[in-house]
Amino acid sequence: MPDDVALVELLHRDLLHVTWPDPETIRATARRRSRRSAALAAASVVVVAALAATLVNRVGAPPPSPAAGGYDGQAEIVAEAMLEPADIPVRTGERLSETGVDEPVRVDDLLQFCAGKQGLAAQEPRSRYSRSQTLMEPPTEPATTVGTVLTQDVYRMRSGAAGRFVDDLEGTVAACGAWRTTGQVYTERGMAAADVVHRWYVAASGFAGDQALLLRHEVAVPPDETTGRPPGYHPISLDDRLVVRVGDLVTVLIPSGRLRTDVPGAEVTEGQVRQLARVAAERMCVAANPGC
Repeated sequence: MPDDVALVELLHRDLLHVTWPDPETIRATARRRSRRSAALAAASVVVVAALAATLVNRVGAPPPSPAAGGYDGQAEIVAEAMLEPADIPVRTGERLSETGVDEPVRVDDLLQFCAGKQGLAAQEPRSRYSRSQTLMEPPTEPATTVGTVLTQDVYRMRSGAAGRFVDDLEGTVAACGAWRTTGQVYTERGMAAADVVHRWYVAASGFAGDQALLLRHEVAVPPDETTGRPPGYHPISLDDRLVVRVGDLVTVLIPSGRLRTDVPGAEVTEGQVRQLARVAAERMCVAANPGC
């Protein structure tokens, strides 16, 4: 089990700074992979493999079709409900998108893994419909690898489920306020095992839509009892996710690259990121049940 956690932690940390192929390669990949797979590339396959060895077995009969049971109101999520490149406070390039049916409502795979270790539900709820997009960095001259700026998932949930999902998410975050695992850190002699502390918390709430959370994930290595210093080289890293609900819609925003606020010389502020969430809520109004 510690080996699984260490693998997940290493990959999670590395994915924060992942780079991508040129736009032509991305377009070809997007035609045969999901948008999320294109955004995380081959490394996400390894993450899934590591989690599959420890998470609850999800194999079973598929749930009823979203169309079953009769439902009044809008169903599929229209493209107008998504953020536009002009809404982003930094320049963007290629945009990859896809739609889905009966997809799990995903916020943070590592947080979900932690929740399962705390005895909470290890399976995400299912959405009726979903629409996703990834906004890439603009191409550079000469051409180099291209990173992501923002990923956005919008999920339509069943009546009443969206509000409960956000409420339950706060409980999950509280349960994972200080999750200690065994991970790997960089040292002068190579990789070495060390304690790693994950801390999730709600950095802000209620700033957009019907419900809104700014979830922050900190990863740190506690000081060694002998030396008083953290072993190896592992600065505190931050990872933000914004969750906003409007009616029966929930969107998950993951800023990265030039939208990160925790990097030296950051181009945006936390206030600008929250404003982006408010714009996302306004755009979701056209597809929400009830409308706004």
